[in-house]
Parts: sequence; structure tokens; C-alpha cells
Amino acid sequence: MTDTVPEIVITPDRGPQLVYASYDPKENLAHLVPVDRIAVEDPRERALCRALLLHALALLDASEPTIPNGRAQ
Repeated sequence: MTDTVPEIVITPDRGPQLVYASYDPKENLAHLVPVDRIAVEDPRERALCRALLLHALALLDASEPTIPNGRAQ
């Protein structure tokens, strides 16, 4: 049997949000933590969240146009 995460809907009624989503298959519950307002508490979840944030920042940095001396425009 494959566990599936229930559908999660985030509405834009409060502006942009940075959300860390996790799923507990034992309880069949999805957890959403607005990490732009609340820190994730579990050490493993914190490490995963940090890694995802660093990856997202690296993607943003890589997408920035640069000028010959290496500074962003």
C-alpha cells in the first residue's frame, strides 16, 4: 500500500507565504508550518527545512543575471 498525502490548498488571501509541509503516515495527517512566521521544532524537520531553504536560495542566486565582474545587476 502506498501512503498518499491529502490534498493541501493554500489560498492567497493573506499574501505570499513560505510553508513547510510534512506528512505523518501513522496519523494520516498533513502538517503545514508557516516558516516565515514560526520555526519548525523537531530537529529532523528543522534540518530538512533548512536544506530546502538553502536549495531555494541557491536557485534564486543562480537565476540572477550577472555582469562581468560577478556582481548582480
